[in-house]
Amino acid sequence: MTASRIPGLDALRGLAALLVLAYHARGLALPQAALAHGYLAVDLFFVISGFVLARAYGAGLAAGEGARFMIRRLKRLYPMALLGLLLGAAIWLARGRDPTSMVVLMMFGLVFVPFTAGSDAFPLNGPQWSLMWELAANLVYAFVAPWLTTRRLVLLVLAGGVAHAVLVVARGTGSLGHDGHTWWTGAPRVIFGFFAGVLLARLAAERRLKVPAAPIIAILAAVVLVLSPPVPEGARAAFDLVAALAILPLLVASAAQVTVQATVGRLRPLLDGLAGASYALYALHIPIIRGLDDLARGLPDGWARWSVNALAIPLALGAAWAAHRWFEPWAAKALRKKRLGGEVQGLSTSAPSSSTL
Repeated sequence: MTASRIPGLDALRGLAALLVLAYHARGLALPQAALAHGYLAVDLFFVISGFVLARAYGAGLAAGEGARFMIRRLKRLYPMALLGLLLGAAIWLARGRDPTSMVVLMMFGLVFVPFTAGSDAFPLNGPQWSLMWELAANLVYAFVAPWLTTRRLVLLVLAGGVAHAVLVVARGTGSLGHDGHTWWTGAPRVIFGFFAGVLLARLAAERRLKVPAAPIIAILAAVVLVLSPPVPEGARAAFDLVAALAILPLLVASAAQVTVQATVGRLRPLLDGLAGASYALYALHIPIIRGLDDLARGLPDGWARWSVNALAIPLALGAAWAAHRWFEPWAAKALRKKRLGGEVQGLSTSAPSSSTL
């Protein structure tokens, strides 16, 4: 059964998707100094994912429906991940890279196995590292849900938070898990974020979540502020930990209780549209940015190079909208015919069909 939409989380996800794109477009369409902590959007999406999945499927998972849940998640995540992987492979070849290497990397990507010999865990489409951890967290949740009492859930969240804190302090940053050599550092990051979302959803269902619903505009502004400030490198680890372990989960808890009214005005359609296309945007934007970057590098300095760079954000948004509008429904229809795991998830932006980074 699919839960109803949560408009506050729709708005939060829509803004976060746009900020992820903006972060990766730094140096092209935006100044390099913009969104200095944009990678924390991954932590935000992990928390949102845990919340919406627990809200919709927690009862079923507790009753032992883990296998069906995982089939649904694969149906939801895999088609767009595959499309992003194919687009990344096309850009790889267009950049003149070795076709044999592309085939090898494609095989790794198809089965969500990180490539540990390079600086990028998934060279064809970098963001796939977080999709790998998203699926891993889903699998853990499906397996442990029948035994996951609130006390055990709290202990799991604390264990993930402590382990993540140790790694962040050791490495000086909260941007962990994307590097092929240290891909495993993403495990505590997703354990804390995802299961913090599950815990928040459980507390909300039991009416024990005491975080007040702030105005949605204030929540969105807070997210921008958290992802933006340039802090000294010596303070980056502390800043990232406070943001990931405290501020972002609290913002999700607050947004989950918000009824979005006309206060967002003309922003509401934009945020809803971004929320719906957020997964497509995440899965496709990096190959597009890389392709434009390569094209711009071949042009002389001046308006021609600037014009190509300026296309990064609108082109990525357009591709995400088209994929969400046509590819996702087609994939859902095709998979429905396979009759694996019952009904296919819909595309509601705060239902469990919605995905994370």
